[in-house]
Order: sequence, then structure tokens, then C-alpha cells
Amino acid sequence: MPSVLETSIYRTLAYFAYFKYPLTSFEIWKWLLEPGQPVSLFEVIQALEGSTWLQAKFKKYHGFYALGEVDVWHTDRHLRFLDAMRKYHKAERAVQLLGRLPWIDGVAVCNSLSWYQTKQDSDIDLFVITRPGRIWSARLLSTIPAILLRQRPGEAASDPVCLSFFCTDQALNFEKLKISATDPYLAYWCRSLVPLVDHSGWMEKFEMQNSWLRAVLPNAQFVRRASRFRPSVKLHLPWLPLSERLAKQLQLERFPKVIRELMNLDTRVVVSDEMLKFHEHDARQQIRQALADKLAVL
Repeated sequence: MPSVLETSIYRTLAYFAYFKYPLTSFEIWKWLLEPGQPVSLFEVIQALEGSTWLQAKFKKYHGFYALGEVDVWHTDRHLRFLDAMRKYHKAERAVQLLGRLPWIDGVAVCNSLSWYQTKQDSDIDLFVITRPGRIWSARLLSTIPAILLRQRPGEAASDPVCLSFFCTDQALNFEKLKISATDPYLAYWCRSLVPLVDHSGWMEKFEMQNSWLRAVLPNAQFVRRASRFRPSVKLHLPWLPLSERLAKQLQLERFPKVIRELMNLDTRVVVSDEMLKFHEHDARQQIRQALADKLAVL
């Protein structure tokens, strides 16, 4: 029978196999999924090199490990990294504006861009943190430039900017968004956020309010980019006399049919005065089931 560590390493590789994403030994240690106890990098390397049980299941290529075509995935990962670097430059330009808008306290890159694993048709996904009581106003001001410049998904010719997740700094505990007792995708999503703007120390609050992540991904730390790698965002633009009630009414009336149908049915689409989350194509259940199928061999 495999040890607890061997099982955790296999579980980690099985999760990333869904995305065809090979890992180095350090990345396996960093993203180790539910190891159950503290594990050192040395122990992980020792298991990868000495476990016949693991070696019968993974493939290795140029220092990368995967449960699949690691050589092909290695090449794809490199190509996606190059695409992501190009998208990051556009994301930083977008943040120059978003970070100056009234009532916006933070902006972070999320989803595939935060992993530097975008395809040519991938969106630039941004997570926006607003001040309490001003989430509707902040979203309205954020989407107006995207509409005018035709930079939203379905409108931009390439690299559209997707503003599909807003929350106030009073709603940063994401444990309530889990689809079940286990939700590995949400845990990885939280840990992989890349903050580009932090006017109010929201990242520190986010870390404190999501202590549940330590049991799931104990070795992964929140990303903290050095100041020279963050866009230089000037002070907020002057406050605007915008009614929060009016901003809310204008947007509710214009929600697409699919959003209205899914609104607050579960955690895919959340609409409240503290959180606006529009992930109607939420693949978390599919990812969770794919992981469970791979773990069934254990």
C-alpha cells in the first residue's frame, strides 16, 4: 500500500493532469494536496526518486512529472507561458485604470493567467476588491471603459478583459463558496491569486480569513510580487456623486438571461451587495469528479 506522502503526491499530479500541466519536484511540494502532515521538499524528492509505486504511475521529462504525456505537456506549458507574458502586459495596462477608480481597493489576476498558462483565445481574468457599500458603483465604473473600448469577452479581437468577480473587503472568506466538503479547485484558485493592486491591505485580510486553506495546501503561500513587478498605480480619481442604488438598478436590469436564471441558485453565480460572481461556466464539479476517478485506483 502507498504511504500517506505517496498518496498525496499522486493526488497532486492527478489534479494537475486535468489541466495537462506538468510539475517540477519543487512545484509538487509547493502545491501538495492534502498531505495530512508537514512535509519537507527533501521528503518529496526522496519519494519521487525512491518510490517504485509512484514511478509506475508518473512519467518524467526534463525535470517535469505528470500522469500523462509529459513531453507534450511540457512543450505546451512553455508555449502557454509565452502567451501569458504577453497578456500580463495588457493586464497591467488595464490595472492602471482600474486601480485608480473610486471605491476599488484591490485587483488581482486569477484563473489561467495567474498560472501563466493561457491559450491564444483565453481571457484576461481579473478579481476586483471594492469598498463595502460600493460594489455596484465600482463594477459600473469598471465596465464602462471595457464597453466603450470593446474589450469584453465576445467583443475584443484578442485578449479580452473579463471582470466577472467582484467582492468587498468584508466578504473575503471564500470557504462559503465551496461546492462541497472538498473543493480543490477553489483552494488552488485562492492560493494562485496574483495581486497587482492593494490599496487597503486586502491580501493580508484574505489570508487571515481563509485559514481553511492551510489544511488543503499547507506548503503554498499567497503570491507577493515585489513592488518593481507591480504596476505603478496612482491615487484614486476624485470621488463621484454616483448613487449606489441607481448603479445596482441599472445593472440588474441588464443582466443576461442566463445570469438571472442561475443567480444565487448555488455558488456559481452569486449576486449580493457584498459579492458579484458570474461564473456560469463553473467546471469545479467536473474537475472534482475527474480527480475522484483518478483516485479510485487507490
